[in-house]
Amino acid sequence: MKIYPFALTFTLLLLTVITPQNSYSQGRPQGSGSGDARPAIGTLKGRIVDAASNQPIEYGTIALLQMRDSAVAGGTISDPKGNFKVEQIQAGRYLVRVQFMGYETMIIKDVAFRPAEPEVNLGTIKLKPSASSLSGVEVTAEREMMVSNLDKKIINVDKSIASIGGSAVDVMQNIPSVSVDADGNVSLRGSDNITILVDGKPTGLAEISSGDLLQQIPASSIESVEIITNPSVRYDPEGTSGIINIVLKKRSLQGMNGMVSFTAGTGDRYNTSVNLNYRKDKFNVFAGYDNRLGRFNSTGVTERNTFNSEVSTLLLQNQTMVNKRNMHNLNSGIDYMLNDFNTLSFNFQMRRMSFGNEGDNRSYTFDQDFDTLRNFNRFSESERNIRSNNYTISYKRTFPVKGKELTADFIVNDNKMSGLQDIVQAEFNSGFNPSQPSLQQSSSNNTNMMYVAQANFATPFGNGSRIETGFKSTIKNLTMRNDLSDYNYDSIRWILNSSGINNFDYFEQIHAVYGIYSSTYKKLKYQAGLRAEQLISESEIIQANDKFDLSYLSLFPSVHVVYELTKTQQMSVSYSRRIRRPDNRQLNPYVDYSDSLNIRYGNPKLQPEFVNSYELGWSNFWGKNSVNATLFYRQTIGVINHITRLEAEGVTSTTYENLNNGKSYGVELIGNREFAKWMKSNLNVSFFRSEIDGSESLGIEGSESYEWMAKLNLNFPIRKDLNLSIAGNYNSPRVMAQGKMEEVYFADVAVRYDFMKNKASLSFRVSDVFDSRRFVGETWGEGFNIKTDRKRDSRVAYLGFSYRINNYNRQRERDRNNQNGDMEMEEF
Repeated sequence: MKIYPFALTFTLLLLTVITPQNSYSQGRPQGSGSGDARPAIGTLKGRIVDAASNQPIEYGTIALLQMRDSAVAGGTISDPKGNFKVEQIQAGRYLVRVQFMGYETMIIKDVAFRPAEPEVNLGTIKLKPSASSLSGVEVTAEREMMVSNLDKKIINVDKSIASIGGSAVDVMQNIPSVSVDADGNVSLRGSDNITILVDGKPTGLAEISSGDLLQQIPASSIESVEIITNPSVRYDPEGTSGIINIVLKKRSLQGMNGMVSFTAGTGDRYNTSVNLNYRKDKFNVFAGYDNRLGRFNSTGVTERNTFNSEVSTLLLQNQTMVNKRNMHNLNSGIDYMLNDFNTLSFNFQMRRMSFGNEGDNRSYTFDQDFDTLRNFNRFSESERNIRSNNYTISYKRTFPVKGKELTADFIVNDNKMSGLQDIVQAEFNSGFNPSQPSLQQSSSNNTNMMYVAQANFATPFGNGSRIETGFKSTIKNLTMRNDLSDYNYDSIRWILNSSGINNFDYFEQIHAVYGIYSSTYKKLKYQAGLRAEQLISESEIIQANDKFDLSYLSLFPSVHVVYELTKTQQMSVSYSRRIRRPDNRQLNPYVDYSDSLNIRYGNPKLQPEFVNSYELGWSNFWGKNSVNATLFYRQTIGVINHITRLEAEGVTSTTYENLNNGKSYGVELIGNREFAKWMKSNLNVSFFRSEIDGSESLGIEGSESYEWMAKLNLNFPIRKDLNLSIAGNYNSPRVMAQGKMEEVYFADVAVRYDFMKNKASLSFRVSDVFDSRRFVGETWGEGFNIKTDRKRDSRVAYLGFSYRINNYNRQRERDRNNQNGDMEMEEF
């Protein structure tokens, strides 16, 4: 297969753009001149410091604006000592704008450069923190829990105590519009088809579920979570209900800083985290290590009724399982600032994960007279080991003109998974030898190599307009090797079971280009974009010599419009087209025999699912209070759904099929309210209706359901050093194509005490205080009905300690993506 030469394009792009022009001393941006012949004789100097501490401010932005039209005429950024210098300024009169995130913007009026007086020294400029509490020379800015940008919601969780000692799964339980199932897998507005990114990049861990991935990330390492329900074409269109981006903590203050934390929980749960950062002049080096060790128990009860014209049976199953996890994560990297406008970064992340499971499944089958037809126990012991290495080289170039930026990344993900499962099945009916139970052994060896090259360039021009373009090429190469063996007592050896062999290869290329135009007109901001993606994929079932090729070009438009009603209120409307491509687990026809009476396998003929998503929003902010309301409508074509059928000998099989169409629509409300200095609240309520058309060919009837969910977080700053948090969650019953789930509800409580001048913290949390979290569901189809009841260890007490080294909790660096910045045009 031909591979597009994206790596060559990427390399040539870097060689083209890494140039020493626009260095620190050259302040005037290219192309910003007005065309007159005024001489460039002026020089602007000065120094920026914090008004409270007199500490220098690095990376402060200084912009020269022409007096007559406020057009940008030049600019620069401050150095580590807060000094700045702009040269080659044309003679004339200007405004000088000085900015830095977390501080009030300062405008200096009527700065004139004349041939007789070409140099202007502004002296020391003192910026005031916009929202700060001062303690000595330390400045801390408390951020709101949620910030709404034009195409995403940013939930700041770095100071939240509602998920102390937990993982990203615990964090997700308190995120607006997000639900978490019994296995830790997340869904957004009722849909489980979402894209999960870490620091804006894919993980490449296709072998594990989203629940496994989120369990691997400690809550203490997460800075914020971005919820993007209607993404622009800047993002991949994969994930029909949206994107969840987990932003990890990273500090870059001068010198050494860091944080160490340790948490222990009941049931042998342990979590350790160490993050260190050292910055000196042009170099920033960071390294972090964290682990999650522990086990948890789960139980389940299944009741399946089968009925036809000849005989009816009842199957009762009782499952008990002990799950063990051993996760280690190492993240390290270096940033090198070549000059004031060019930065190169290298990042290496290593993950090692081990999942061990021991389970008993006791099964009883009765006839219609309740006589026992079969009685057996199936014991399984399995282990999965995952090794993941991620290498990222990034380049970023900024310009004196605000909003003009070039970024490029080359990413390599190298992932391997090996698994082994031993099964012992003992029959207790007459005629079976209890001393010779059935023995089976299965093994898996999977690999996943992923290569990503991408670049994005944004440039503003007159009247607040901006153009952004970019490309992205992704190549995935997956191999899956699975086998099953039965033990033969007569020959005293293992015999390979040909029906359990599965060798599956999947190769995929996705090449994309996009363009976005954005502008403003009075109180109106608007953006329109188009993304084109070419997919080329090949899959092969090696043992059957079956090959499946798929290639198609798709277009994905997006439109975002925002109108400012008042200074505190705005309306927004947006549209985007998205896609859900079947993953390798859904395509792989390998049969999972973990439960011999309920088997699962994939469908290599699955087609993609397309979604048209519309949103209408309103937001209002006053003081520290806010409310956001969103009406949404999502139309789905070719719905991918899991289908369960009753096979011969009382076995049910579950696979994936494309149904017809579906739609969901509803309203989402998010409110933040400070009732008093000692009580703050955040409430999220979502109410929506889901509809799925049936399929006569598959014997599936359509489904309709009203669903709602609510999340309430109460925060009580009892004292400056003592904080109490209470969180409650409720998910209503919901109906699916072949079943329904009952409601799920639970509450958490946590408290944190800060001491040693806020350098150390002691925390205590209890999850699921009332032990109410359980998952009860029902599945039906032609000739059968299944009821399930699952419960995991969810009431857990955590005790944690953290220590911050050298003011690690001070204001964080200016974010690479301006994620919490002002809602300007580039924030679309």
